[in-house]
Amino acid sequence: MKFELNHIMQEITSREKVLKNIREALVIPANTTFSEPGRDIVLFKQSTGVIEIRFAEAFKNTGGKFIYCANEKEYCHNLNSVMKAYSLPEVLCMDNDLINILEKHNIPYISDDKNLENSSCSLTRCEYLIARTGTIMISAQNKKSLRIYFTPPFHFVFAYTSQVVEDISDALKNIKSKFDKMPHFITFISGPSRTADIEKTLITGMHGPKELFLFLIDDLV
Repeated sequence: MKFELNHIMQEITSREKVLKNIREALVIPANTTFSEPGRDIVLFKQSTGVIEIRFAEAFKNTGGKFIYCANEKEYCHNLNSVMKAYSLPEVLCMDNDLINILEKHNIPYISDDKNLENSSCSLTRCEYLIARTGTIMISAQNKKSLRIYFTPPFHFVFAYTSQVVEDISDALKNIKSKFDKMPHFITFISGPSRTADIEKTLITGMHGPKELFLFLIDDLV
């Protein structure tokens, strides 16, 4: 199983390198500035390079597993491969749009969270992906995502390249304009759950998933 998973991740990494080479040759990075209202203060050094590549690198640095998918079909193929590699029989999903995709490609799932404590993995969407820190933003607008994120040891996030933004300030600005009013709860996820509070020993999966996968589907090609 370990050999099969390593083979899958090596194959995915190769795809990422191809994507990086293609996009860096074709895309001119946009100039990004950061300022506080009424004052022109540069908070960070300006970032360069393709924004989704920078997100992928930052996300992997937090301990997350990033998987690029050229389209929906490839996403389902990769999801199915990861589930088989970890012997995950089915994924808990309560998002109707995602369920439609799972059904179309015969991915086994359950949509009842009554057995949440016994679920091995869950699948949700997110609001935005922050390139600078490799962070995932979710909000109370998607209550089902919040409910099933913290318990299963494996969590899969479905997102599009159009959801990648430069920084937290961009994500907050976008989410405010996306909804009529700011959601009453917003949280930022940076990698799988981990803590060193117990005898200074790093433990994963204490307050959330032990493994966090981000499947990024390219909708900007």
